[in-house]
Amino acid sequence: MINTIKYLTFVLKTSISDLEEIIEHIDEYYVSWDKPKRNKETGDVLVDGDGNTIIRQLNTTKKGLKKIQNRLYRFLISKIKTPQYAFGGIPKRDNVLNAKHHQGNKFIFTTDLQSFFPSISNRQVFNMFCEHGFSPTVSRILTQLTTYKNELPQGVPTSTLIANLVFKTTGDKIIDFANQNKLTFTIFVDDITLSSKFDFKDKIDTILSIIKNDGYKISNKKTFYKTKNPIITGVVCQNNKLKLQQSFYKKLKRLKSESVKDKNSEIKYHGTLMYNKKVNSMN
Repeated sequence: MINTIKYLTFVLKTSISDLEEIIEHIDEYYVSWDKPKRNKETGDVLVDGDGNTIIRQLNTTKKGLKKIQNRLYRFLISKIKTPQYAFGGIPKRDNVLNAKHHQGNKFIFTTDLQSFFPSISNRQVFNMFCEHGFSPTVSRILTQLTTYKNELPQGVPTSTLIANLVFKTTGDKIIDFANQNKLTFTIFVDDITLSSKFDFKDKIDTILSIIKNDGYKISNKKTFYKTKNPIITGVVCQNNKLKLQQSFYKKLKRLKSESVKDKNSEIKYHGTLMYNKKVNSMN
């Protein structure tokens, strides 16, 4: 793929001195903050069993590092074949298409990979680059440019794609098991879904074992096995149509009312309306 630093600097449109400067002062290129987790449909802040706000740490990059990460993302997405079962961080794939993939299946299993991005180490990222044909030297540099504090940071341009490529080792085990048992399997960022026309509840322990044995943790509060109106990546997946939850339409109505007086609410309203039309168009 890329074996020399010279070719790497050509692909990233930079110089080795600029890369060394960024890597040496990496803290200056990151901004990290805690963001309260919210219900995807209602926007309400989520709390734990003790009433404390559930926090997600997000990161953003700036200056030259962000430009380099965007260039690297475009290179990786053009050169590496992404798994067909992955729907996050890949052009022309999204949460709605992810849900659509399971339409018509009566039995649905969903779960969430807990702290997915932070659970991916710099060593795993390095190994992933090596496995895709980058030299060890180039893989080391790319790992330094895409990980932060020894883990994969959530919120930067390359992270979701890299997470997909790292998880592929586990994902391929799941898809093999799914194919053997007539199951449909997809993953959208950290949301895993399996479905079938047949009851496969007795297979769930095996599926969870595959995930856990590879070092990933499951969020038990987000693990469900349903047969009626399952919610898949924020979309209600019925037998013959996709739709959004009632809480979504309440939010849409509220934003419409607020948009008359507030410009930001007007922008949010039109964005939310377009999302509703996208879901409906899938039918």
